[in-house]
Amino acid sequence: MVTTRFSSWGPCLAAAAARAAAATAAILAFGTLFLAGCGSVGAGADAGATGRSTGAREAAVPGVSIRPGERIRGVSFSAPRREMPPDALQPAASAAADWVAVIPYAFVDPADPRVAFDRERQFWGETVPGVAKTIEYARASGLSVLLKPHLWVRGQGWPGEFEPRTDEQWETFLSGYRDYILRFAEVADSMDVEMMSVGTEVDLVALARPDYWRALIAEVRAIYGGRLTYAANWDKYQLIEFWDALDLVGVDAYFPLTDDPTPTVEALVEAWRPWSDELRDVARVTGKPILFAEYGYRSVDGAAGRQWELPEGRRARGLPSNGAAQAAAYEALFRVWWDRSWFAGGFAWKWYAGSPAGDWIATDYSPQGKAAETVMASWYGGDASAGRPPAMPIPIGGGAAGSTGTATARGPAPSPSGERPGT
Repeated sequence: MVTTRFSSWGPCLAAAAARAAAATAAILAFGTLFLAGCGSVGAGADAGATGRSTGAREAAVPGVSIRPGERIRGVSFSAPRREMPPDALQPAASAAADWVAVIPYAFVDPADPRVAFDRERQFWGETVPGVAKTIEYARASGLSVLLKPHLWVRGQGWPGEFEPRTDEQWETFLSGYRDYILRFAEVADSMDVEMMSVGTEVDLVALARPDYWRALIAEVRAIYGGRLTYAANWDKYQLIEFWDALDLVGVDAYFPLTDDPTPTVEALVEAWRPWSDELRDVARVTGKPILFAEYGYRSVDGAAGRQWELPEGRRARGLPSNGAAQAAAYEALFRVWWDRSWFAGGFAWKWYAGSPAGDWIATDYSPQGKAAETVMASWYGGDASAGRPPAMPIPIGGGAAGSTGTATARGPAPSPSGERPGT
């Protein structure tokens, strides 16, 4: 995740506008397909049914209309090191999630950008057998699946700043990345996965080689018949040139809203305004619904600001938790987005198998066992998965203040050092 905000569209969206105008019939056909399939596994209540409202209605986007009951209520699953119990995803379903993003990582070294994936020593949940079993368990818990490959770059983690430097490196990387995506397209097809992403935040590569991505998308469609998206970072999604080849505009929605340690819900709703205007314009120009392929906030001071600058890993040890800040950010996001007809829903970052425990979870992105889970479950139409009061309940109609303690420790603690954050 980087900090640049683009205020102009550039030539790529002008070209996209022309393509969108030429493809009106296809867009309308997609709308029918999306409404027929989205949310078909797992039912959730809309905002009106839960008594929640964002207030003023957002202007519609012609050709894009997602019914509230079909909006994606998703969580991003953190693949475990070892095989998990079959019911490990049931807590997400209990919190009224009806989709889960299953994430098989691949790895690349910038000095020698061969793409490595499905390795023997990799986390079980990231291998082909582990991904297949996770999808099977998701089905058993009533969850639809987004298969969402991520790239992990040696020495920097986040792929948003990765770009090959020589022609030879470009050839090596693009060939290996193609093999990676097509292998998981085969998995998606064989298991009737509802949606697949062709990448996550590989934005410099996406901007530099749009023709490569169009060709790759065509190859994926020849294998897999479900819906496709790409998960672009919040500051690059406007510049992607191949949205017309996909079914949804995927955005990893870590937009910086405020540096206030514990802002009110109302202040956060207001801070969303310029970003929501930009996202609506992209929906209008592309004719595609906006999907938050990732959204989320850590439970720390300043969670709704420049998240990528907050301490992580070992540097976060001893950092005070602030569940109220996380919960307020969740509440504001739902108030702003949940009633918009061109918003397809999203996937909370991130969700662990079972009930995660340990000091690290108190400042992690996961909403599990915190006030944010109660907020998410309420908007999704269910109850908090843990079946217990959250660490810091907040009134639905008001702002948040104060901070929380750690989540209740229950069960074995997963190792946070091995988790691979996507932001």
